[in-house]
Amino acid sequence: MTELALPAGSLQAALVAFNEGADAVYLGMRNFSARKEATNFSLEELSKLKQLANDQNKKIYVAVNTLIEDSQLPEVIKTLRQIAFIGCDGIIVQDLGVAHLIKREFPSLPLHASTQLATHTIEGVRELQRLGFTRVVLARELTLEEIQKIRDACPDIELKVFIHGALCYGFSGLCTASEQLCGRSANCGACAQICRSWFSLEADPNQSAELSPTPKGKETGWYFAMSDLKAGDVAKTLEEMGIDSLKVEGRMKGPSYTLAASKYYRTVLDGTASEEEKLYLDEALSIVFARRQTRGWLADYGRSGHNFEVRTAPTLGSTSYPSHRGIPAAQIKVVKKDYAIVTALHDLAIRDGLMFFTKGTKDPIEAVKFSLSGIFDQNGRSLSTAYKGTTVEIDLPLKGPLPHAGEILYLISLHDQNPALLTEHLPTTKHPLDLMVQVLEKDLILTTIFEGKTICHTYEIEVNEAKKEQDLKQHLENVFSQSDTSYFGLGKITYENKTTLEDKQVFLPLSWLKAIRRDWYACLDNELARWMTEEAKPQAEVPKVEKEILPARENLCTKEGLPYLDVSILAKQFADNKKPEGILFFEEDRFYLPLSPVMFDEVQFFNDLNSVITYLGQGGYLGRTRIGLNNMGQLNWARTQENVSCFFDIYLPLGNSESAKMALDLLEGLTGAYLWMESDHYEEGKWPFTPTKVGSEFTPPLFISRSCFRHDSLMLSCEGCPLKGSWYVKQQNHRYHVMVNDCITTVVKA
Repeated sequence: MTELALPAGSLQAALVAFNEGADAVYLGMRNFSARKEATNFSLEELSKLKQLANDQNKKIYVAVNTLIEDSQLPEVIKTLRQIAFIGCDGIIVQDLGVAHLIKREFPSLPLHASTQLATHTIEGVRELQRLGFTRVVLARELTLEEIQKIRDACPDIELKVFIHGALCYGFSGLCTASEQLCGRSANCGACAQICRSWFSLEADPNQSAELSPTPKGKETGWYFAMSDLKAGDVAKTLEEMGIDSLKVEGRMKGPSYTLAASKYYRTVLDGTASEEEKLYLDEALSIVFARRQTRGWLADYGRSGHNFEVRTAPTLGSTSYPSHRGIPAAQIKVVKKDYAIVTALHDLAIRDGLMFFTKGTKDPIEAVKFSLSGIFDQNGRSLSTAYKGTTVEIDLPLKGPLPHAGEILYLISLHDQNPALLTEHLPTTKHPLDLMVQVLEKDLILTTIFEGKTICHTYEIEVNEAKKEQDLKQHLENVFSQSDTSYFGLGKITYENKTTLEDKQVFLPLSWLKAIRRDWYACLDNELARWMTEEAKPQAEVPKVEKEILPARENLCTKEGLPYLDVSILAKQFADNKKPEGILFFEEDRFYLPLSPVMFDEVQFFNDLNSVITYLGQGGYLGRTRIGLNNMGQLNWARTQENVSCFFDIYLPLGNSESAKMALDLLEGLTGAYLWMESDHYEEGKWPFTPTKVGSEFTPPLFISRSCFRHDSLMLSCEGCPLKGSWYVKQQNHRYHVMVNDCITTVVKA
C-alpha cells in the first residue's frame, strides 16, 4: 500500500497524525532542519515517538536537509549520533557531504533524497540510487505523466510525491531569494518566504509590447505567490502507478492542520467514505489552512510535459492574496456600524474566525480578521449557530474598516478545530545492550559494550545461601530488564557464578539488586551523553589532488544575468557553423559551458548537448572547454564522455570537505569545483582539493521556476504566446528582471 506521510513540527502533531491514520511522519531535530522555525524534536521526544511507532507499526523519517559548512560538521555528527541511537526509517538529506558522512559513519540510517536536490528527471533518480539512496522525494514541479515515466524507468527505488501543501515559486534547492533579500538562506532552513511578498510591475522598455505586456489591473501583485497544492482526487492515481509515499507539506503548521490533513487523505486513500463525508473533511482541511488551491503541476498544469500545449487549466499562482483564505462563509447583504446582515454559505458558530478583504495601506489588499462574537435571528434573538442558507445578523469588529454589501466573508478557523491534547507522557524506546554478570562472594561485576567501548562496574553485594532453590539467571533478568526512564534496555544476559555456591543456592537481596540496577543504568545514560557530545575523531589526512581554479563566477553569466547557457540554442548555432567565440564563456584561453539545472525534456537536452560536444570536438575546441554540471542528472552523462572536462558548478553545492570527497567519488576526472555560493569559508586542511570561491560579485537568480510568469502571474493566455517575455518588478527600491523563455521563468537582480 502507498504510505501516507504527514508533517510533524512537534511531538503533539506527530501523535495526532498517528492517531488519525498517518502511516508515517517526517520531522526535524533542533538543528539542521529545513524548517528550523518549527518546534522540532529533542532526543527524548524522538525516543518517545519511536517507541510509539514501533508499537503501532508506523514509520519515522528525520530531516537533516540543510547545506552544511565545515565548521558545522562536528555538530552534525552529534545530531546524527542521536538519530542513529534512537533509529529511524529514513534520514532525509540535501547535502551530498552529509550523505557521504552517513554512508561511512552511520550505515544503519537509510538515505532519502530531499526535494531540495531538485530531482526531476530519470537520470537524476538513477544517480541518487547509485549513491545509495533508497528513496527520492521528487521535485514538486512534475506532472503525473512525468512521474509515471520516472516510475517505469526506476522500479527499484522508492519514490515520494507531494500531494498537499505549499508550492514554492522556485525549484527547492535552487532558490536564493530569501538569502539575497533578507540574509536568510532557504538552504539553511531560514526561508523568509520572499515569494509571498508583493511587487510592482513595469514593462521592459527594451522589448516590444508583445514580449513585455503589462495587463491592466496587474500593476501590483503577489506575482511569485503560488497556489497551494491539493491533490486528493489524484492520490489514488499515484497509488496505482506505484508511488511509495505521498507527502503532505506543513511542518510549520500545528496539530489542527495535521489532524485535518490526516483524516482527509486517509479517507481518500481508503476509499471508504461517501462523497458527502469527503466534502466535509475537505472543507475542514481548507478552513484550518488554505491559500488558493489547485492540483499543481500534478494535474492542473494543463500539459503532460514541457510540450508548449495551450494551457486551459486554472493558473497556478495565488497572485491576488498569498495567505490563508479559508472558504466562503457568508455573503453580506447589509452593513451597519457594528453589525451586518448576511446569508450563511456555511454553518457558522460563535468564536469561529472570519475574514474579509479591504484596500490596504501597506499591501495592495489587506485582510481584516475577527472572531465571531454575536449571531442574531431576524427577531433579534441571540443564536449560538447560523446554519447554511439562513439569513442572520452578525457582530462586526468595533474598530477598523468595515466590509461592503455584496462582499464575501471567509471562514478561516472553527471554534472547535483544535484537537484535544494527547498525552506526551510516553515511554521512551530502549536501546538493548547485552549484559554479562559475574557473581563473586561479595561483589557483582557488570560488563557491556557500547559503541566499541567496554563498560565495566563492580558493586558490593551481600551473597547469601538461599533457603529454597533459586533460578539465578531468571532473577537477574527480571531485575535488569526494568530500566525505568533510561534510554537503554536489557538485551541478552549471561552470567558467571564465581562463588562457592551452586547456582540454585545463590541468593541476591532484591533491595541491593535494585540499587545496583539504578546506578548501572544511570552510568549507561551518562556514557550515552558523553558519546553523543564528544568530538568526532579527526579524519586521516586526505591526499591532495590538483584541480583547476575556475574563473570568477560573475564572468560566467549571460548579459541577462543567467549563470548557464541553453544547449538547445547552442546546438542550433553550431549547426549553423558559428564559432564558440562569443557564444561560450571565455576566460584565459578556455571556454566554459555551464549547464542549466533544469531539463524537463531530458532526452532532448542530452541530444543537444551531445551535438554541441561533437561540434567542439570536430573543431578542435573540446580540449579547451569545461562543462559545468548543475544537476545530479548530469553526472552519469559526464562519466560516459571521453576527453570532456567537467566541473561541479554552483547548483551542485559543495559546502564542506565531505561533499568535496563525495564529488571525487562521483566523478573521477573532476576538473574543479566552486565552493557553495552562499559560503566564503572552508577548512583547507580537510579538503582533498582547493575549490574556487564564488565571490561577492556574483549574484545568482532569485528564482528558477516552472511557473510561467506570463500565464500564472499575469494571467495572459497561452493562445499565440511567443513563449518568451521580459518585465521588471520592484520592491522597496530594489529592481528585478523577470524573464520567460520556453515557459520557464527566471528572476535576476537588475
